[in-house]
Amino acid sequence: MNDDLLRIYLTIDKERYPLRVKAEEEAVYRAAGKLVEKTLQKYRNLFPEETENGHWTLTALELAYVNQSIEQRNDTAPYTQKLQQLMVDIERCIDSSQERTAVE
Repeated sequence: MNDDLLRIYLTIDKERYPLRVKAEEEAVYRAAGKLVEKTLQKYRNLFPEETENGHWTLTALELAYVNQSIEQRNDTAPYTQKLQQLMVDIERCIDSSQERTAVE
């Protein structure tokens, strides 16, 4: 295994999971583990009659939903397209202005 990876252990649902992660990613992995644990506990409290598999499914669904929401919110393609069009318009205005100045 790569020497610049750290061995960490995350405990989720009373199970200990060994991971090898980059040092700069350790805090994110630990926070993610806590978020999974917190979300799982939330669904256990909200739906005590639900099965363990149901709790895990709801947890996965919520975290996937949050991930998708963030990805859609960070979609910069429409802004990039608009900026490209504005650049074309600006260049056209500059060229037109330069042509008028040359004629005068």
